[in-house]
Amino acid sequence: MSAKILVIDDERTVCKSCEKILKEKYDVIITLSGREGLDRLLQEDFDLVLVDLKMPDMDGMELVKIIRQQRPNAEVVIMTGYSTVDTAVEGMKLGAAEFISKPFTPDEMLTAVEEVLKKKGREIPLR
Repeated sequence: MSAKILVIDDERTVCKSCEKILKEKYDVIITLSGREGLDRLLQEDFDLVLVDLKMPDMDGMELVKIIRQQRPNAEVVIMTGYSTVDTAVEGMKLGAAEFISKPFTPDEMLTAVEEVLKKKGREIPLR
């Protein structure tokens, strides 16, 4: 059984890129707002959540806090085009397992997801 991944980003192109990169190996659901992603997260279980930090309707760090409280078994990977060391440290302190800077390559995304799922103990499909 493949891992179930939720992508939460207000940029359609980022969501579609994540879906394209990950869909051959994983069950990928995309949402285009923090609120939509949170609603979906509270209805279903996900192994991994990819979260954008800057969204108009919800702060990504606040979303990471909620995910850690409501779905402690879901791993979180933060995606942002506004990466700084302070932001990465804050995200990790809140419980994010990984931090990806935008723009990312398909290999960077796939490697980050595979490493996080491997640490979690999920089986990684063979390439």
